[in-house]
Amino acid sequence: MAVSATSSLYFKDDRHMDNKNNNNLKINYQELSIEAMRNLVHKVLKLISETGLPEEHHFYITFATNAENVHIPKELKKKYPNEMTIVIQHSFWELIVNDNNFTIILSFNNKRSKLEITFNSILSFSDPYANFMLNFPKKINKKQQLVKTKNKKSSKVINIKNFKKDH
Repeated sequence: MAVSATSSLYFKDDRHMDNKNNNNLKINYQELSIEAMRNLVHKVLKLISETGLPEEHHFYITFATNAENVHIPKELKKKYPNEMTIVIQHSFWELIVNDNNFTIILSFNNKRSKLEITFNSILSFSDPYANFMLNFPKKINKKQQLVKTKNKKSSKVINIKNFKKDH
């Protein structure tokens, strides 16, 4: 659908509008696109939770294991402290899709494990059968942001000893 220059866009809230300066309102197309892609993943998982996987479709989902509200067994968290890729194909159980997350039981070394994955933690989603792939930007939580900010500040410190000439 194309939107002409004279069309109006309405939002139910202003979270997609950059309104730091009320005189210069901007539509955050990047954030809207990311939200639409996450909604696509949500709809696809909801569909297969109700009907199963059709034909040879299967999914690779990479997610941040250290993201907020992601819950995986301790042994998996230890093995994959930052990110992990799961495959949804033949052997999965109890796929339950909620508004903000999904839970699924998968088998790891012949042991069934329950994973709770938020849609915001997903880094990539692909269906090789359909030759389809989505990549998402990494979300930085507050704790990571503080570390990043501290590192950034400390990297601007210049040691005068580096510029002194030895006599």
